[in-house]
Amino acid sequence: MAILILITFCMGLWQLSRANNKQLLIEQQAKQEVLAPLQWARGSPPLFRPLRLTGQWLPQAQILLDHRIEAGQIGYHVITPFQLSDHSIVLVNRGWWPDTQPPQAGYSPIVSTQAWPRYIELAQTLPADHIFQNINPERFAAWSKLPQPIAYALMQESKNGLIVQHSQPAIPPERHLAYTATWWGMCLAGIFLWRRFKRETEL
Repeated sequence: MAILILITFCMGLWQLSRANNKQLLIEQQAKQEVLAPLQWARGSPPLFRPLRLTGQWLPQAQILLDHRIEAGQIGYHVITPFQLSDHSIVLVNRGWWPDTQPPQAGYSPIVSTQAWPRYIELAQTLPADHIFQNINPERFAAWSKLPQPIAYALMQESKNGLIVQHSQPAIPPERHLAYTATWWGMCLAGIFLWRRFKRETEL
């Protein structure tokens, strides 16, 4: 029982730490997103900073992420590779579209780079034509025969009717705080049971 109490207490501390880290990340993101866009043609970009890409779209290697829900409707995230001036590749999430025929990209985009998204995948699902179940730089490079992408980015403005996706943590700080309360509730329950068991054994 003592070990279980210790484990639940430590799990609560861990979730509290994760909530704090997520809040710091949100604050850092908010500070970056209000800055003026930078020209980006080569090198590693800063996360969340608005950037104007210099290079060209590669529509022949465009992919769609399947089963993405927007306003209760199932559709796709349109992911189009953009080749920078130094020939490195950035995968740009241009937004959500309801079917497999999204409009083409034809303008110099303003994006913000993000951490690579992680989607739950019960098993590795191979792409069906240009439709993917998960976004993965290695898998995209193997499918497209292009260099492995160096970054993932979101469009910052809606174009051609696509619904722009907004960056946000997969699990918000509030969820981690709820997990903390759950773990510490279990810890208190364990302490109560331990004290009760101890009293009964002393009688």
